[in-house]
Amino acid sequence: MQSRQLDSDKTRYVVVVGSHTDVGKSVVSATLCYGLGLGYHKLVQAGTPTDSDFVASLTPHTPIIPSVISLRTPTSPHRAKRLESIEYDAFSLPLPICQLCTKILIETAGGLYTPIDSVHCVLDWVAYHRLPVVLVGRHYLGAINHMLLSIEALKSRDIEILGVVMSGRCDSEAQDSETFIMKYANVQIAHLEEFTIPKTKAYETKKVREEFINASHALINELKEMDLPILKWAMGDRQPAKEGRLLLGD
Repeated sequence: MQSRQLDSDKTRYVVVVGSHTDVGKSVVSATLCYGLGLGYHKLVQAGTPTDSDFVASLTPHTPIIPSVISLRTPTSPHRAKRLESIEYDAFSLPLPICQLCTKILIETAGGLYTPIDSVHCVLDWVAYHRLPVVLVGRHYLGAINHMLLSIEALKSRDIEILGVVMSGRCDSEAQDSETFIMKYANVQIAHLEEFTIPKTKAYETKKVREEFINASHALINELKEMDLPILKWAMGDRQPAKEGRLLLGD
């Protein structure tokens, strides 16, 4: 675990946001950290097991920076903080810093309009810090609506979208949905293949690890083919950390 303190160099951060809750933000975050050599930080954690533990289990060499706020109750942060009598203002929470990595991925909770404290939503926090994002979605009834609303919300706040990733299945129905989203919003969509994620610590098994690595290879290769901005941001003027070998093509 690495310490937290205020970091004024905001070019080192990317924020993973979701079109909804349970769309695969943590899995995509783990993949990007593994493939691009990024540090990982969950800004506000509500409930256990934590997303930080999950990411660490899939990509053990990724530096994990502790959450600024850790809440025990598995519910929206604005409710959890009230139930646990914890007071904080999201805008005053420090950005993470890590001695072992030059680029850091920050995962948020829920969707863009999920409360992050008593008066602010995730979107407000991202806009306040003016950080770029990777938007994650998943295919389900209503996904087109949620994705387009999310993209429009980000654009309305002048938030740079470095990439859009859909996690999970990609059948013919999903492809039709993506075609509409891409044409309507003028975006490219990359994919993280679905793989087995048990609800217990069985996700530490060799089989799950292998499935994760294979899915990571596929996503990073697709990002390369599309030449999405997330790659240029990740590289900058440095070489990726140990787990960033996928970016180098090793």
